[in-house]
Amino acid sequence: MRTDASSPVLLRRIAQLEATVGRLSKDLGSLRSAVGKQGVHLLGPSRGRKRALESAGPQTEPPRAVAGAAGGLAGAAARGEAARVQWVKEGVVVPGEQLAEAWGLTRQALAPAAQRGDVCAVKIGNRLYYPRSFLVLEREAVATVCRALGSVGSSEKLMFWLRDHGALAGTSVGAALEVGVPLAKVERLAHAWARERGAARVAAAA
Repeated sequence: MRTDASSPVLLRRIAQLEATVGRLSKDLGSLRSAVGKQGVHLLGPSRGRKRALESAGPQTEPPRAVAGAAGGLAGAAARGEAARVQWVKEGVVVPGEQLAEAWGLTRQALAPAAQRGDVCAVKIGNRLYYPRSFLVLEREAVATVCRALGSVGSSEKLMFWLRDHGALAGTSVGAALEVGVPLAKVERLAHAWARERGAARVAAAA
């Protein structure tokens, strides 16, 4: 069946995607600060500042312009992938082999853990990468927090781990756990984050 470009379903889907891009755009702003506080630096001055994802805001164009808006979202997705590649270059995320070694596991054991929700991973290219902070944390602590994040997207879970949180005295989750912040406090924050993200998705789809 042919789907008209002006259909409410397509327009609502585009608005939902734009809302997601907007949330990631704000989170990426705090990502730079989190990376700096973790002692991770760019490999050279030529790396420059990552371009932020652009959010086009609510869809207000006439129906004949919808195709162009969809193209803009495709461009945002491409920029998002480029940002993920940059995370690898900067050491923000680490490959499974490195995390498995730190935890005394085989690399093959990590993928099922990600599927169960015990760890969060982001796929870059054909490989899974994990937040660098996992290297110095206990597996059970990571699993408790990741399970509390529920069904939010992998990129949003990664942002939760990397960004600074006011509820954690302006530090990242990994840094807070490392200095002894109670796990239960971080777990409650993860539940609240998941509820907020879920509410945002519902609002975008309405």
